[in-house]
Amino acid sequence: MGARVDAPSGSSPLLAEAQRGMTASPFASMLRSRPAAALLAGITALQLGLVAFGLPGWPCPLLHGLGIPCPGCGLSRAALELLHGQWRAALSRHAFAPAFLVAWVAVCGTSLLPEGLRLPLIDGVERLERRTGFSALLLAGLVLYWIARWTFARETLLLLTGRQP
Repeated sequence: MGARVDAPSGSSPLLAEAQRGMTASPFASMLRSRPAAALLAGITALQLGLVAFGLPGWPCPLLHGLGIPCPGCGLSRAALELLHGQWRAALSRHAFAPAFLVAWVAVCGTSLLPEGLRLPLIDGVERLERRTGFSALLLAGLVLYWIARWTFARETLLLLTGRQP
């Protein structure tokens, strides 16, 4: 029979590992991989560029497959309106455009900055994520926003995505 080793808090090692996983920083973890950050920054820049020039960007699989706008539908156009200083139009198209642009700037920064500036930025994001859980809150907020738009403003949401109500 093997001896059982308890975690320092008195709980099981499996529970301690699960608790560590729950306090993880998914955004900071992604930022730590320079290739992943560069790929995401590039794909996002390409999508925004295509939309800015009136070209079709990547189609939303949920919208085109099921006819249901996804939680991010309209986000590219809203981000571009925000970059042009059209705050009211951007926020009426998608309320998460400011958060999207802040995240994109962080991703671009961590893919381009030298290590001496990049690592403190990532460490700061990780501390913020661990203290506030903002990644989980942002994701939950985005889903709740989508449900509210779909429930209370379905016609407006469909018009924003180019569909007839």
